[in-house]
Amino acid sequence: MWTNYLSNEGKNLAKRAQNAQESGDYNLALELYRKAEKKFREASEISDDSYEVNRLRYLANDCSMKALKLEKELGDTVAPDRREASQPKKKETTASDISGLLNGTGVSEQVFEAVLKIAMEISSEGREGRAIGTAFVLGDTASVMAKSRQLVLNPFQGYKKEERLVTDQDIRGNVKEFAQLDGVFVISGDGAVEAAGRYITIDTGLAKIPKGMGTRHSSVAALTQMTQAIGIVVSQSGGVIRVFRGGKIAATVKP
Repeated sequence: MWTNYLSNEGKNLAKRAQNAQESGDYNLALELYRKAEKKFREASEISDDSYEVNRLRYLANDCSMKALKLEKELGDTVAPDRREASQPKKKETTASDISGLLNGTGVSEQVFEAVLKIAMEISSEGREGRAIGTAFVLGDTASVMAKSRQLVLNPFQGYKKEERLVTDQDIRGNVKEFAQLDGVFVISGDGAVEAAGRYITIDTGLAKIPKGMGTRHSSVAALTQMTQAIGIVVSQSGGVIRVFRGGKIAATVKP
């Protein structure tokens, strides 16, 4: 019962936030999205239904992404007291300056946000009832392909570019399905999925990342250090999403 109450509160807040955003009151929308995110996370923490937990986490992450996008649009116009109130306490957060993160990569914001959303869905939902980890490498495709090799037959090979765009809702389901393959996805800056199941062949010791992270993290970190690409890694244990740029963790999103 309490879970339903918190969930409904979150939905009402999210709806109000959307209305405020559509009417141009971005400060209010930002505040309401953050409150909705908090309600959804509180509900997920007390629910005993695994499906409901995943759904609530997805809703919380969706509100978080919308809030981050608003923060970017508002920039320095956000009132200091509201900016402070909107930040989740004692949590790692995704960098709000997406433009700065992507500068020099050739990756569009629309593509980055589409891939991050898929990563969040994989983190929350898993596949076939189990948690999975995966990774996406965006931009600088020629260099990335040269520093990796195909582990399995590439399921995206032979399709027209317009049939492989990650910004297309119909493609996202395929991407989530192929996320169960070993290796990484390679995606061009304009959103075309070039390959899945790609194995990174460079020395993973080139990048210095925190201890406890596996080869998926170290491989993507090293690749982003040697190229202009952006890496997004979903951890199988815990579902934490980390964004890599220049061999370092540039942003973190917790489920």
